[in-house]
Amino acid sequence: MRILGIDLASQPARTAACLLDMEDGRVFASTLHRGCDDQILDTLAAQADAIGIDAPFGWPRAFRDAVGSWTHESWSTTLRDRLRFRETDRFVQRLHPDNRPLSVSTDLISLPGMRAMAFLRRHGVTDLSGGDGRSFEVYPAASLRAWSLPATGYKKTRDPRSTALRREIVAGLNRRFGPFDPPDKVLTDADCLDAWIAAATGHLAASGQTHLPADEPARNAARKEGWIHVPRG
Repeated sequence: MRILGIDLASQPARTAACLLDMEDGRVFASTLHRGCDDQILDTLAAQADAIGIDAPFGWPRAFRDAVGSWTHESWSTTLRDRLRFRETDRFVQRLHPDNRPLSVSTDLISLPGMRAMAFLRRHGVTDLSGGDGRSFEVYPAASLRAWSLPATGYKKTRDPRSTALRREIVAGLNRRFGPFDPPDKVLTDADCLDAWIAAATGHLAASGQTHLPADEPARNAARKEGWIHVPRG
């Protein structure tokens, strides 16, 4: 099975992608791509059986409704949070209280979210929950917490502590998905590492090994808002 993982930024320069070849849950080959424009991403996607994308797939329903036709005459923290967070964001925070996904409606993550929506539209994805069995929203920090690996502090390029954390993360991934020989960029470039994690999580999502919405209202929300696939166990 070939899985594409994308650490999707709003611009190509910071966008990394990873193709993993996997069999029986084990990695036997991986290739990394840096500076990916839409054409490169589409070419890579055509080679993949499943895709894990580190970017939001949609906006909160309450936010979309409010932007389309504002009806609120008062303001509260409850309304603020309804407009800021999706059902999946609240689920991830309940699952890992230290993990609060950024708001796709009010934080800068909205720009990668817009690019993700363009990618999904090009590829004919209409069910944003991963219901097509191929395109999955992922969140590397949540995956790392599910695997009991460091989820913060690993992204600074030249910081010795960050370098040590990346090595710890890669060693943990090797235990779980290896043995494999990781490309050097996974150890030196946090965007490439996140793309690798996105691919591994995409594999688990395609294999039915991630948390899913618990009931029909949550499933309905996920189809329109997106759903972050977090590994089980």
